[in-house]
Amino acid sequence: MNKYRRRWSLTEKLEAVQLMKRDGVGKASRQLEISSTTLYKWEQNFDKHGEQGLMLKPVLDKNPEFEKLKKENHELKMLVAEKELVIRVQNEF
Repeated sequence: MNKYRRRWSLTEKLEAVQLMKRDGVGKASRQLEISSTTLYKWEQNFDKHGEQGLMLKPVLDKNPEFEKLKKENHELKMLVAEKELVIRVQNEF
Protein backbone atom coordinates (compact mmCIF):
# COMPACT_ATOMS: atom_id res chain seq x y z
CA MET A 1 0.00 0.00 0.00
CA ASN A 2 1.26 3.42 -0.89
CA LYS A 3 1.92 5.65 2.13
CA TYR A 4 1.94 8.81 0.03
CA ARG A 5 -1.14 10.97 0.61
CA ARG A 6 -2.24 12.73 -2.50
CA ARG A 7 -3.53 16.28 -2.24
CA TRP A 8 -6.64 16.92 -4.29
CA SER A 9 -7.37 20.38 -5.64
CA LEU A 10 -10.81 21.95 -5.38
CA THR A 11 -11.36 21.37 -9.11
CA GLU A 12 -10.41 17.70 -8.81
CA LYS A 13 -12.74 17.23 -5.85
CA LEU A 14 -15.61 18.88 -7.73
CA GLU A 15 -15.00 16.65 -10.75
CA ALA A 16 -14.82 13.58 -8.49
CA VAL A 17 -18.16 14.42 -6.85
CA GLN A 18 -19.75 14.99 -10.27
CA LEU A 19 -18.34 11.70 -11.56
CA MET A 20 -19.64 9.91 -8.49
CA LYS A 21 -23.13 11.36 -8.92
CA ARG A 22 -23.14 10.55 -12.64
CA ASP A 23 -21.56 7.08 -12.70
CA GLY A 24 -21.89 5.86 -9.12
CA VAL A 25 -19.45 5.61 -6.27
CA GLY A 26 -17.96 2.25 -7.28
CA LYS A 27 -16.96 3.31 -10.76
CA ALA A 28 -15.68 6.70 -9.59
CA SER A 29 -13.70 5.09 -6.79
CA ARG A 30 -12.00 2.64 -9.16
CA GLN A 31 -11.39 5.19 -11.89
CA LEU A 32 -9.88 7.79 -9.55
CA GLU A 33 -8.21 5.25 -7.25
CA ILE A 34 -9.74 6.84 -4.18
CA SER A 35 -11.77 5.29 -1.39
CA SER A 36 -15.53 5.40 -1.51
CA THR A 37 -15.47 6.79 2.03
CA THR A 38 -13.53 9.83 0.84
CA LEU A 39 -15.92 10.33 -2.06
CA TYR A 40 -18.94 10.15 0.24
CA LYS A 41 -17.29 12.62 2.63
CA TRP A 42 -16.61 15.05 -0.23
CA GLU A 43 -20.18 14.69 -1.48
CA GLN A 44 -21.57 15.33 1.98
CA ASN A 45 -19.36 18.40 2.48
CA PHE A 46 -20.30 19.71 -0.97
CA ASP A 47 -24.03 19.19 -0.37
CA LYS A 48 -23.87 20.98 2.99
CA HIS A 49 -21.46 23.82 2.21
CA GLY A 50 -21.03 24.01 -1.56
CA GLU A 51 -17.54 24.54 -2.96
CA GLN A 52 -16.42 25.96 0.39
CA GLY A 53 -17.07 22.54 1.94
CA LEU A 54 -14.46 20.98 -0.30
CA MET A 55 -11.86 23.50 0.79
CA LEU A 56 -12.32 22.89 4.50
CA LYS A 57 -9.61 21.08 6.38
CA PRO A 58 -10.42 18.96 9.42
CA VAL A 59 -9.82 21.00 12.56
CA LEU A 60 -8.10 19.28 15.43
CA ASP A 61 -9.53 20.64 18.62
CA LYS A 62 -6.48 21.65 20.64
CA ASN A 63 -8.51 23.71 23.08
CA PRO A 64 -6.72 23.42 26.46
CA GLU A 65 -10.02 22.98 28.31
CA PHE A 66 -11.00 20.17 25.94
CA GLU A 67 -7.64 18.46 26.42
CA LYS A 68 -7.96 18.80 30.21
CA LEU A 69 -11.42 17.22 30.12
CA LYS A 70 -10.19 14.37 27.93
CA LYS A 71 -7.39 13.63 30.40
CA GLU A 72 -9.76 13.81 33.37
CA ASN A 73 -12.21 11.50 31.60
CA HIS A 74 -9.47 8.95 30.96
CA GLU A 75 -8.32 9.10 34.59
CA LEU A 76 -11.88 8.59 35.84
CA LYS A 77 -12.39 5.62 33.54
CA MET A 78 -9.21 4.04 34.87
CA LEU A 79 -10.36 4.65 38.46
CA VAL A 80 -13.75 3.05 37.78
CA ALA A 81 -12.08 0.02 36.17
CA GLU A 82 -9.78 -0.35 39.19
CA LYS A 83 -12.74 -0.15 41.62
CA GLU A 84 -14.68 -2.74 39.60
CA LEU A 85 -11.69 -5.08 39.77
CA VAL A 86 -11.48 -4.69 43.56
CA ILE A 87 -15.20 -5.43 43.90
CA ARG A 88 -14.91 -8.56 41.72
CA VAL A 89 -11.99 -9.87 43.77
CA GLN A 90 -13.87 -9.22 47.02
CA ASN A 91 -16.97 -11.01 45.71
CA GLU A 92 -14.95 -14.11 44.83
CA PHE A 93 -13.88 -14.59 48.44
